[in-house]
Amino acid sequence: MSSAEFEQARESEEKYHAKLYESKDILEPGSWMSEPVPIVMELLEQVLQEHQDPVVLDLGSGPGRNAIPMAQRLKESGHGRVIGTDLLDEAVSKLQDNAVKYDVQPFIQAMQADVEDGQYEAESYHYIVACGCLEHVSSKTALRDVIARLQEATKPGGIHCLSMNTEVREKQLSTGEEEAAQIELNMSESEAQALLAEVYRGWRILEDEEKEVSIQEEKYEEPTEFHANTVFFAAQKPLSTQKG
Repeated sequence: MSSAEFEQARESEEKYHAKLYESKDILEPGSWMSEPVPIVMELLEQVLQEHQDPVVLDLGSGPGRNAIPMAQRLKESGHGRVIGTDLLDEAVSKLQDNAVKYDVQPFIQAMQADVEDGQYEAESYHYIVACGCLEHVSSKTALRDVIARLQEATKPGGIHCLSMNTEVREKQLSTGEEEAAQIELNMSESEAQALLAEVYRGWRILEDEEKEVSIQEEKYEEPTEFHANTVFFAAQKPLSTQKG
């Protein structure tokens, strides 16, 4: 993808998400934000069993589809915090509002950040969630670099939970005509799975599956249908820093 194509895709995605966050609420019917990703919450339970005061990083958190339910669960346990980051100011502001709405302010922190440029302190997080954001980096090289920084930022025994949309296709609902998919990194399912297997070599793989998804969107002038093969992947960092 050229620089111009990347900027066009980035602008399209930003406009779509800003509009979505303004018009739809998390954890309510009406959009794909109506509930958290199930595996995110399942793995949080494992994290809570292994750590009394977990620090969670939710990348591309948006208004809190996953971050708010995780903060609610931490509130129940009485310990831990979620740091939610997003590129869009609208998402950060909405996450702050939702923290108040759902009464979890002490357990959540909202920050503006671009996942591709994020810098993290070594061995700082017990759990890192990145759902639907890694496909918004500029290249496979950038994706490898991002994951390497996240791995370094993970405490021994910490868990990563990722989901990536691959093989994205978009078509107009009224005509069925294919649109040029406006996504920054549109990998094939096999490419994504091979890359993840490579960069997580030495980690304990907890999840590696794919699910076909189809969502109606109002992203362009005409309503469209979004299709993708979503890769769900989770892995646990070894307690030893040596890989074998």
